[in-house]
Amino acid sequence: MQKARLIFAPILASVLLGSTIGPAAAASSLPLTSLVLNSNLKIHPLLQYGAQASPDTVVRVIVQQVRVPSSGGLLGGLLGGGSNTGDEQFTVIPAVVKSVKLGQIAALALDPNVRYISPDGPVQVIPGRNGGLVGGVLGLVGGLLDGLLGGGGAPQPTPSGNFSASSSRTPVGSSSLSTTYPFDTGAQSAWSGTAGPADAGQGVAVAVLDSGVDLASPDLAGHVVAVNVNVSAKASNDGFGHGTHVAGVIGGQGPTGLYAGIAPRTDIVSVKISDDAGQASESDVLRGLQWVSTHRSNYNIRAINLSFSTSVPASYATSPIDAAVESLWHQGVTVVASSGNLGAAEDAVWYAPGNDPLVITVGCLDENQTVAPGDDSLCPISSRGITEDGFTKPDLLAPGRKIVSTLSSGANGHPAVLATEFSDRVTADGHHIRLSGTSMSAPMVTGAVALLLARHPTLTPDQIKHVLVSTASTYPGQVDKAGELNIVAALQANMPGGSTQSPLAVDATAAPAGSSTLLYDGNRWATSYWTNGHWDNGHWDNGHWDANYWDNGHWDANYWDNGHWDNGNWDNGHWDNGHWDNGHWDSSTWNNGHWDNGHWDSSTYD
Repeated sequence: MQKARLIFAPILASVLLGSTIGPAAAASSLPLTSLVLNSNLKIHPLLQYGAQASPDTVVRVIVQQVRVPSSGGLLGGLLGGGSNTGDEQFTVIPAVVKSVKLGQIAALALDPNVRYISPDGPVQVIPGRNGGLVGGVLGLVGGLLDGLLGGGGAPQPTPSGNFSASSSRTPVGSSSLSTTYPFDTGAQSAWSGTAGPADAGQGVAVAVLDSGVDLASPDLAGHVVAVNVNVSAKASNDGFGHGTHVAGVIGGQGPTGLYAGIAPRTDIVSVKISDDAGQASESDVLRGLQWVSTHRSNYNIRAINLSFSTSVPASYATSPIDAAVESLWHQGVTVVASSGNLGAAEDAVWYAPGNDPLVITVGCLDENQTVAPGDDSLCPISSRGITEDGFTKPDLLAPGRKIVSTLSSGANGHPAVLATEFSDRVTADGHHIRLSGTSMSAPMVTGAVALLLARHPTLTPDQIKHVLVSTASTYPGQVDKAGELNIVAALQANMPGGSTQSPLAVDATAAPAGSSTLLYDGNRWATSYWTNGHWDNGHWDNGHWDANYWDNGHWDANYWDNGHWDNGNWDNGHWDNGHWDNGHWDSSTWNNGHWDNGHWDSSTYD
């Protein structure tokens, strides 16, 4: 039995208990407790902690199963179940979401039909906006509170919209465009025929799992079908504004000819997974992925865009989101995911779905709003690094800074949240907005996938990833293997044969012929890197989770409590007067200097 000591009580207790008190107060109200984590248990470490710290607290969990049970309720009736409990059974992977007491989880995990139990944590529609590992742990309260407040059960989405205008749409000429990314990616060459037979994605549909879409937008009307799968949202429209912007990058086209996405003739299927504030949970994502799996043949869905990240780190070998996207991949749907906006932070690429070795994970390229490649560079916020399982991410870069695309008109009589939050970035026509981040980079690649499939409809996801990655261009000062998207080179490349992809972890050797190194083989999870290298000794226990990083070095004594959180930085010196309120948070650094105008939004990133 492999065990680990965890001293993480104060802050995580406040999360699991849904406390509204601050971290310092939590630390004083709950004594430090040495806890035991067992990596052999089929239970996420946060839930293992919670079961010991507060066994009677009700939380919402995702229980992955070996197979869908034949009888009703949860695993044939263990701990009860049924339609009146809020249980929801998924089939895209065998999994059920349920609200349970933390103290019941250990018994639940003993059932032989249980593969793994993890929190139904929150999902960030703008990846990394609220912080990495620490932000994810603190943000977990949202998903856990859902268990306290009830919820569950799937809506019955009725598709709205149509594909009536896709075939008649003529891509705009190069002289009309006001944006540079169709030229930087090579999309305009695909439309004009200079990269081979002219094409703009006709006949291909891509799914966008996001905050919804504005069906009435003149950029999108006539080639979008929209459904809502979020239990808290009442319609498929986009009150937040993120999904409409992403859809516009893929296949929008403004009536004045100033704006166009990568593949303007592509059909778009919008699957709304978040509410109108941009909030979603992992179960919402599973519900959206399941809808795509069920309806992909009806709409000829060949690719899916996922411009979001989970908030709780997890190996691809245990994440239900990664399992579901791999299921779609093997069904012939190419999955494109944003890498996140955490820069080079150690945990930057530890979040599903961008941490999955199969999917095409996309980082942010700053093309400096010029066509010439000589001034291209990596966006500093673009997440990059090595996943928990030892895979280097991202796979590819695409433009993601100051991207102008379609603006949603909002919902329920209110303008889109992003239009209000970033009113200075709305264009003069009032129908477009400038946003930045890997959320904008991923749909560039999704549009490129549509262009490839329109010309080569028999390509598999493995082949598409191989073509796009192998034809990527270098950029000045390239920092890792991820080059920038080159649609012209991809369209002109010799198409690969029928071989399947076999991603290798860093320093790993190829698996023996006929064996699988990937996640879901129907019988078990792969465990090599996560279990041996990171769960026990390297990252979570000794190196980062317990002593050196979170407890002694950063979380408890030196950094967060004595040095930064309480006395030195957060309370007296930085949080209240010096840094966060007067000096940096409000006026100088975060709002005017770094977050809004100076670094995050206008100057560096937007």
